Amino acid sequence: MKKSDSLIIIFLTTIVLGFAGPAWAARIRVAQESAPGRGDFDANILGYIDPYPEREKAAAEFYSYEALSHYSFNGPHPRLRDDTSHLFLVTTREGLSLFIVHDKPNNPDGGGATMRIRVKGDPNGARILIFDDPNSEWDTFDAKPGGKEFLTWHRWFPCCTDGLVLGTLEGRWRVFLEFPAGDAAVGDEPFDGLQRWRAFSASGNIVELKLKKGRRVRLDPPGSLVRAPSRRSTINRYHMTKHRFALKREKP
Repeated sequence: MKKSDSLIIIFLTTIVLGFAGPAWAARIRVAQESAPGRGDFDANILGYIDPYPEREKAAAEFYSYEALSHYSFNGPHPRLRDDTSHLFLVTTREGLSLFIVHDKPNNPDGGGATMRIRVKGDPNGARILIFDDPNSEWDTFDAKPGGKEFLTWHRWFPCCTDGLVLGTLEGRWRVFLEFPAGDAAVGDEPFDGLQRWRAFSASGNIVELKLKKGRRVRLDPPGSLVRAPSRRSTINRYHMTKHRFALKREKP
């Protein structure tokens, strides 16, 4: 291989890598298995969501616990719905963070929820950044070593929400969430006072999830996080670069 050709390849590689988007900028794929334990996520892609871009805010600032409604999420997005478990991602100061918010303040019936969250592919694991409510005897969580698995228990009154923030998500991460079927750890009913489970996007898109015991949802950034340039753009840049190297070689 000629030296000039090697330089062209290096230059083109630099161009392609220049299109790389950071993990927080990637769209997130949402999938849900067709039945508990089936694991057929790739055959059941429900849609895509975009993280809310709030890089100048810490996760605690975005969650705004007790800022307006007591013992509750008071963040700017999304608009909370009655009897709904809200799932969304936010690019916070810490990094890409997963938010879960159950219900909305001043809902007449309150509720409860148990969730199991598993994180795979993240080299550093994750941790609970925010837990709502932090001082309640009704709310608690169990984090396995390494930040790979979390079990959360929440019970909220009509006044309030419950929820958490998990982060940060890095590398080739995947997150699996479920309201687990009854066992010794979670009891018989993993939720009450909830009728809907939804994933929210900064674009305004809402992905409807099936609120079923043990039926897992998977979140992940699809494909490579490198956004390659269009073929036309690559060809044009290649010819331009080749021409410049040719001019260089012709100079005395």
